[in-house]
Amino acid sequence: MRLSLLCVCIAAPAAAVVVSVAHAMHAPASTMHVRAIRTSVDHYREVAWLFQRAARQRTTPTSFSYRRSTDPAYLEWTLKQWQTREYDARQHALASLRHRLDLRLPASPGIHAALSRRITFARQLTVQLEKVSTGKAAPTRSLASATKKLPATQRLFAWQVKAATMTLKVSRHATHLSIVAPRWLTDAFTCIHHYEGAWNANSGNGYFGGLQMDPGFMSSYGADYMRRWGTADHWPAWAQIDTAVRAYRSGRGFGPWPNTSRACGLP
Repeated sequence: MRLSLLCVCIAAPAAAVVVSVAHAMHAPASTMHVRAIRTSVDHYREVAWLFQRAARQRTTPTSFSYRRSTDPAYLEWTLKQWQTREYDARQHALASLRHRLDLRLPASPGIHAALSRRITFARQLTVQLEKVSTGKAAPTRSLASATKKLPATQRLFAWQVKAATMTLKVSRHATHLSIVAPRWLTDAFTCIHHYEGAWNANSGNGYFGGLQMDPGFMSSYGADYMRRWGTADHWPAWAQIDTAVRAYRSGRGFGPWPNTSRACGLP
């Protein structure tokens, strides 16, 4: 009888120790999981807002309740909501840029596409938009070097923020064109570009860029851009259109593009 009681007394504390250790091991992991989801929600909210502004949409309001929640199920649901908003806004923003500037941009992968594919897409999109905006992709190379040793998820987040930021920047350039010239005129030069060549075209024939400008034309109507970037194949798309608009307003109309302007049905 005494032996049995002794066994119970010894066994009970041992069981309590096992339960206590198991709880201690589980609790930090759960806390880390919650923090990781919150970080992901913050990221996709930020990127969604950037794309929404680029698409000229109203940014989705939030109470930031997820920052106070410790419920993994609620946080996972919130994350999915922001991922969907980011994807939808990105689709709208890129469709608008494709139409407004006749850009050929990579197709967006699905929300649940492989991580490597999403990283590749965000990097390619950033490179293309950076060339449209600045005529070069030097900052992108810096980002590639800086993120090379990061874990895959962190690399994805870095490229997604950069891609969304560049989308907003190029969208603002397109909006700027609507300020310096009426939409029908910028659309006309976008159509002409479609028949002339790529924005970075330099085939060695003495004509450069998406509107095939020669050195005399560039120096007459885009001297400031030449000083900044060199020949038109290094200019952002908006700068090439702006230069063409200047020529049009000088009295030359669509004369420098006789064949392609006719193909666009322009006078």
